Order: sequence, then C-alpha cells, then structure tokens
Amino acid sequence: MKLNIREKVLILVLGMGLITFLALGIFSYLGSKVVEKDMNTMTAELGEKSAGFTDELLFAQLKETLGELAEAKAQFIDREMSIAREDATILSEAMSYIISHPNNYLPKTLPDPRTDEVHNAEPYIIYAPDIRDNLTPELKNEIALAANIREILGELLKSYEGYHATAFVGSKNGWHIGARLVDTDLSENKPITFSNERIYEFDPRKRPWYISTEKAGKPIISELYRTVEVNASRQLGASAPFYDAMGNFAGVVGIDISSDEIYDLVDETIAGDYCSFVLNRRGEIVFVTHNYSVLAVSNGDLRLSSEKSLAHAAELMLGGESGVLPVSFAGENFYLAFAPMPETKWSFGLLIPESQVLSLSKNTRDYFMNEVGTLKNILSEEYSYMKWLIVGIPAALLVILFLLGTKLSSRFAKPINELADGVREITALIGDNFTEKTFKKLDIKTGDEIEDLANDFNKMTDNLKSQMLKLETETAEKQRIATGLDVATEIQAGMLPKDFFVDDMERVDLFATMTPAKEVGGDFYDFYKFGENHVVITVADVSGKGIPAAMFMVSAKNMLNNFVMTLYQSDGLAAAVEAANEKLCANNDAMMFVTAFIGILDLETGEFTFVNAGHNPPVLYRAEKNSCEFLDVKKNFVLGPMDGIPFVEQKISLKRGDLLFVYTDGVTEALNVANEEYLPDRLIKFMNTTDCRVDLKTLLKNIRGDVSAHVGEAEQSDDITLFAFRFNGLLLESNQTADAPRP
Repeated sequence: MKLNIREKVLILVLGMGLITFLALGIFSYLGSKVVEKDMNTMTAELGEKSAGFTDELLFAQLKETLGELAEAKAQFIDREMSIAREDATILSEAMSYIISHPNNYLPKTLPDPRTDEVHNAEPYIIYAPDIRDNLTPELKNEIALAANIREILGELLKSYEGYHATAFVGSKNGWHIGARLVDTDLSENKPITFSNERIYEFDPRKRPWYISTEKAGKPIISELYRTVEVNASRQLGASAPFYDAMGNFAGVVGIDISSDEIYDLVDETIAGDYCSFVLNRRGEIVFVTHNYSVLAVSNGDLRLSSEKSLAHAAELMLGGESGVLPVSFAGENFYLAFAPMPETKWSFGLLIPESQVLSLSKNTRDYFMNEVGTLKNILSEEYSYMKWLIVGIPAALLVILFLLGTKLSSRFAKPINELADGVREITALIGDNFTEKTFKKLDIKTGDEIEDLANDFNKMTDNLKSQMLKLETETAEKQRIATGLDVATEIQAGMLPKDFFVDDMERVDLFATMTPAKEVGGDFYDFYKFGENHVVITVADVSGKGIPAAMFMVSAKNMLNNFVMTLYQSDGLAAAVEAANEKLCANNDAMMFVTAFIGILDLETGEFTFVNAGHNPPVLYRAEKNSCEFLDVKKNFVLGPMDGIPFVEQKISLKRGDLLFVYTDGVTEALNVANEEYLPDRLIKFMNTTDCRVDLKTLLKNIRGDVSAHVGEAEQSDDITLFAFRFNGLLLESNQTADAPRP
C-alpha cells in the first residue's frame, strides 16, 4: 500500500518521538521526586531558623538608617531655605538704603530684554504693561537710581553657582530688576532666552512672592510657585519687603531656586525604592521626589486622610516631632521616617515600602544565601549522576534519529529536488524572453502529493507564460497613457503665464501659482495688457479634474480672452462674459461648467471693473487701513451649462498699495485627515494677521503654507490656484518710495 508524505512523516515522527519522550519522562520523574524530597526538608529548616531573627534585625536597621537619613535631609533643605531668607534680608537692606539715599549714587542703566541681549547672571530691567510706554521723568529717575543694585545682585548669585537661581527686585510702581543664573556654570557667559510673557506681560505686583511678602510685611520663605517661562520648573525661595526714605513700603526683593535641583541633591545620597516629600504647615504635600506614585492618592491636608495610620503620622509631623512609624495606604504597607524643618515650620518625610525594608537586612540576606548555598550543593551532588543519563540517552536517540532521517529524507527529497530544478529554470529565465522559451515537462511518478504537485507545476508553467504575454501588452498600454499624461501636463503648464511683468511703468505687480490635484487640472489663471493703460486678469475653476477638465479649461480660457478683446471697449465687460458663456454652452453635452473671476484694471485711475461668474469672493486689502475683507461680489451664474444668462459687472477704486487676492475653491475647501475644510473664515483671519505688504511671491507662499498646515498629511483633494495683484499707481518721483515692497 502506498503512503502519502503526511503519513510517512507522521509514522517517523511519532515512532522516534514516542521512544525519546518515554525515556525522558521516566528519568525526569525519578529525578524530580528526589529533588522534591530534599527541597522540602531544607526549606522547613531554613524557615524555622530565620523567622525570629529577621523581625528584630529589621526594626533595628530601620531606626538606624531611616531616622538618621530623614533628619539629615530635613536639615539640608531647611539650611538652604534659611540661607535664601538671609540673602533676601541682605538684599532688602541694600535696596532700602539705595532708595533712601539718592545723593550717594549716580544714575545707571540696565539692559532691556526687548531690545538688548542679556547674559547669564547679568541684571536686566522689565516693565509692567501699564508703565512700559508711559515712563514719567520721576519713574525714570527712580529706575536709574535702583539700577545701582546690579552689582549686589550679581555678587549674590555667585553664591548660588550650581543652581538655576534668580535674584530680583519688584517695585510697587511696576518695574522689575532681575538677574538669572540659567547656566549653572558662571564661567559660561551665554545669552539668556526670555519668553514673550516675561518680556511683555510680566507684572511683579501680581506674582505670588510679591503678594505674600507685602501681606506679611517681613522676610518670608515662599511656598512653591511656577515662573512665567514655558516648561519652567517650580521655584522655591525667600523674599523680603524694602522701604523708601519715609519708611513706606516700596516693593519686594528675593531669591528663588529650582525645587527640582534641591531634590536632586537630596536624592543623590538615597538609594533604593524611596520616596521623600515635604509637608507645609497646612498638611499639604508641597513637593515630592520623582518617585511620587505612592503618594498619588493623597490630596489636600494629609491629616484628613481616610488612612488612619497616615493621618496620625501627619499629625506628628506637623507637631514638630521626628521618628519612624509603620503606615498603610492604597493597599500597601510602608515605613515613614520624618523630621522637622524649624526654619520653614515644615516637616520632611522619607517613605519606604515594607518590602524594601526587608531587603535592607544584610545579615538576614547573608544567612539565607548560606542556607541556599548548602541546599544547592546537596542538590548538585544528587543530580550529578542523573544529568548524564538525562543528557546521554536523548543524545543517543538523536543520533539514531539522525541516521534514519538522513536515509529516509534522501528518498523523499529526490522528487522535490526535481521540482526545485524546474522552479530555478523558470526563475532564471523570467525577464529574459520568457514568453519565447519552451520548458520541458516534469515526469514524476511517486503516487502521492508530490506527483500531484509536479502536475500542477506543469500547468502553472503554461499559465505563467500566457499571463506574462498579457502583462507585456497591458504594461505597454499603461506606458503609452502615462506618456500622454506627461505631455498634457507640460502643455497645460506652458499655457499659464510665467512672466509676471506686464507694465513698463511698473504701475501694477502680479504673481500667481497653480497646483493641480492630478497630472492635469481644471484651474487656470491668465493676465495680459489691454491697450496702453489696462490689464486684464482671469482666474477660473472648471468642474472636475483630469483630462476632461483641462480640455474644457483651454476652451474657456480662449473664449474669454477673445470676447474681452473684441467686445469690452464697445459693449463692456459683462457683455464679453455673456458672449463667452453663449459660446461655451454650444455643444456642451457633458454639462461641464466653469466658475470665473474676470477683471480689468485701469492703470491710470485705479478703477477696477470685474464680473464674478459663480466664483469665490476675492480678498481685498486696503493699504490705507492695513486690513483685509472679502470683496462684495454679485452672485452671477457659472459659465457653460445654461445660455441666455445675464451677467452684472461691478467696479471699485483701488489706491496705491491696495491688493486683490483671487483664489479657487481648492483653498477654502482643502480637507485635512479629519475631513475638515479650511473655510473662508480661516482665510480672512490669516490674511488679517499676516503682513500683506510683503512681495506677492512671499505673500502667496505664506498663504499656501497656512493651507498646508491645515491639510497636514491628507492628500490634496482639488486644484489650488492663487493669484494676487497690487496697484502701485502712477510712477513716483525720484525722491519718493512706494509704501509696499516690490516683488
């Protein structure tokens, strides 16, 4: 009886596999029983010896390590805050003396970040918005006198080298003198970058440090607050009031440093899974190390926590006590070491999971390691004789299996090799006159699936040859179509004007771009000189895209040009558009249509006559007002689908520097990946925020950039045409210059 390949392989694998796994199973079972017996005995003894020893060691090491570490870190943070308050007091006395003794100082100046470059640790001046443009002589004199503090600010910052720190003076009159240590290395005299909010909107009188210090009336240590800089870290420092010669409150001085840097110094000496934090006098966590997830459940006053152990610990911390307590919250057990911070009246806490405390016991860990080592030695001795059996028997079986498999595979592989040779022959000839070759047929008689595969291979060869012939024909046809599209693209591009200089007297500037959605598009623009003093401009959008739209575009362009040239002077622009529409309607069985905006500019008077045939309203820029608005256009019908339609022409008067921007609906209907349109509201908003006085090429580039920013990764959905012209008026005298820049 003939067996197929699946049956042959199945018998071989099952037979050899059954023998192998049967032998491995017997020996593995015997070995596991021995190991299990010894493991149970050693584990029981190990647990009994270590249970009592571990509990005593954990608490002793906890008191020795965590309590001392918490006190040291509390003293470090408290000392840094005390130094900052002392520095703020010194700065307050210096500022009060300068303000109270104007005759002892000469006026000085400070750089203004709005106009001057400010370097690392260099004092600078900032004005609140309400005084920036209204500096009275008295206020200028006051600032020039206060500028004498600059040397003191610079020297004071030197003591904070290694921190990102700021020394500052904020006046009740709205001016602010500051010096920032942005680069912690004072030898690097790098310029400082300021945010727009700090330069133009910063008012010291509204900052938390100013308000709290004025209210306290004495030097204070501030709680955390953020600076106005983007992505700024939270700041911690001290501030103090200063006074004028009459003893009246004159402003606030202070020092602040990054809380992150203080905590980085704290964490440098803390190893393991610790979390350190600080409670203020209200029981709130004011800042915490980067490993803060365990405290994420705590908000507000920690004394009001639903976890009784944590609330009790918070009560002790705010009572100025120190110690180590077990606490539980969020379903986990921890040990909390805490110590008071006398200067700030805050309390420092060091939190460690109970599991981490267990791992701190070195003696316990050594004890367990010794016991495990003993166990390992015993298991190794008992298992050594078994491993040779476990390794040797499968190795012998693998050798036998290899020999048998080699012999059997040679029989199985012969017909498969013949199939492989046939495949390689076809592969070598693909692309090399494959359709002209004749292949020998495979003659394999094995009585199983390989024989069926050989027959299918012979059929595949015949089918592949016929498919290759069909593919060659289709490829040639696609190449012919692609070549035609390339030629059409070049022809269409050649029909659009590229020379944007139409007036020798330079009374008008023009620029335009057209980006088709496909190889060829239905949008077009045109402009040409009409007589000595007129320029005709046209922007149009044919319905649809591709070759049909491009052909209709050519017809519409030629008809509009011809009828404007022949009828405008005698009958007007509306009559010329009506005549072009009548001509386009003839034989328009496809019912295609085109929206168009046609206008004629009088270069001497600035009068602009136009007809809008269903097109988007252009944007009119008035140079005198420096603002944009949509042009008020009549709702005329589109060109092409219906004859006998009247069209209304309109006129506006342009002044020197006025600009008209005409576009197709590919702009306002541009879609992003969320299928949202660009819309006219965004266009007019952008036009009113961008500089319309730049050259036209730059202006169109900016508009196109805003459309692209909206579209993002989405595919262009329609042709996009942008056209703009600016009326420059008559030539200026040689000693005059035009208001608008030239392209």
